[in-house]
Amino acid sequence: MGFIKKVNIVGGGTAGLTTALILKSIHPKLKVQIIKSSKEKIVGVGEGSTPEWHEFLKIANINFRELIREAGATAKIGILFNDWNYINHQYTHSVLYDFPNKVLDYLILSNSNSPFPLSQYFESIYFKNKIPIITPEFESVKSYHFDTFKLNDFLIKKCKERGIIIKDYFIQNLNLNNKGEISSLQTLDNKIIEGDFFVDCTGFKRVLMSKLGAKWKSYKDNLPVSHAITFPTPLNPEKGIETYTTATALSSGWAWKIPTQSRYGNGYVFDSRYINEDNALDEINKHLNTNVEKVAKSIPFEAGKLNSLWIKNCVAIGLSGSFLEPLEAQSIGYGIRQATILANELYSYPFSKSVINNYNSRLDRVFNNVLNMVQIHYLTKRNDSKFWKEKPFNLTSFNKEKIELFSYGFIDYSNFDAAPHDLLFSPTNFYHVLQGMDIISKEKIQYKHKLLSSSESQLKEEYEDYIENHLHELERYSLYNPDIISMDHMEYLNLLKQS
Repeated sequence: MGFIKKVNIVGGGTAGLTTALILKSIHPKLKVQIIKSSKEKIVGVGEGSTPEWHEFLKIANINFRELIREAGATAKIGILFNDWNYINHQYTHSVLYDFPNKVLDYLILSNSNSPFPLSQYFESIYFKNKIPIITPEFESVKSYHFDTFKLNDFLIKKCKERGIIIKDYFIQNLNLNNKGEISSLQTLDNKIIEGDFFVDCTGFKRVLMSKLGAKWKSYKDNLPVSHAITFPTPLNPEKGIETYTTATALSSGWAWKIPTQSRYGNGYVFDSRYINEDNALDEINKHLNTNVEKVAKSIPFEAGKLNSLWIKNCVAIGLSGSFLEPLEAQSIGYGIRQATILANELYSYPFSKSVINNYNSRLDRVFNNVLNMVQIHYLTKRNDSKFWKEKPFNLTSFNKEKIELFSYGFIDYSNFDAAPHDLLFSPTNFYHVLQGMDIISKEKIQYKHKLLSSSESQLKEEYEDYIENHLHELERYSLYNPDIISMDHMEYLNLLKQS
């Protein structure tokens, strides 16, 4: 095999479209073709992203204003967690800056009376459905909420603008060469589609990878939930639009609420051993004060990933390669990380098959980072239902080994297997959630620094030095400044849509 000239991506959901745009942006001369079937429907009524979406926009040279204007997008500054640690308890996972441990320690000690000591602006701005204006370009966030269907249309439009070919075919089979590689795809009407490389973005069906011997590795013993129901509810513009996802713990799992510009996307992710779909629908109706009689989607799933994401001349990206659960909206981010690494390794593949092993082991480490992060959300004090009392999962070896260390705020990049630039969740992300869950406490931070013989005044000096030397002037000005300029979220969206 010589240089790869043509890549076929099977599947036209978010994973397939973002992968196509990333490949084409990094390799403009590469022929990229998407094969999608109009018979297959995309899943979702509302979707959230992680900061990897900002990375995708930069790679694909897409202006965030277009996204807001055409994809029904809203700003997402983080997640508000309700009732996770115990009933009526709240915390936030809202990371603007990747601060080192000592800075985070100082913020806890100096803001100990605040319910959100690490979450800038939450009380003063975000709870009021406002957005801070901290850049001249008005780009105040790196994550967004989307209307899934509008996002799909928008990404298809961008693909066509970039010369990415989109064909409507249903793939029913594939042909292999004498090396076991895919030589071509066969459509339902017996059309043959040839290519040098293939990407499986067919979701849980795994149309390509299932024929290449890929095996599913289950992680259901590490994560308890196994079923999701979703439905939309109306949004009242007079009450404003939240700038955050809301995740509320219920009796047998948790519910999400995602604001788009025109409606909410809602879902209940639960353990079907503890509650059935009908009772789950009743519970979330009560929680939302709605009377939805039928869910829009009912999705059983099993947390896990393929034993190999790259086999021969095919890579699985998106749900076809892995899925844990919706918590922390990490699935899209993981797919973007996969596609970016693939794009950077693609041209090396024909000349060194070791690229496959390196890719698989690298993405395994990223996957484990996501798994460990998602799992720590379930280390709660709740015991008011059978599900929360039994906590039916086993700790990952990483969490079993690290949680005690992490509980004192000793969280550093050296603790993680993946390279810092590969991690979806940094030490700061772990710190935020563990502090929100009261696993990291003010008392433990004080005890740690007593042992280290460092005072709060020393921490303050290190904090001020870090801010001075690592943040731009505008960022320094905005950090915990009560006079920061802010704007109503809906006015902000309307402004950007008009510009």
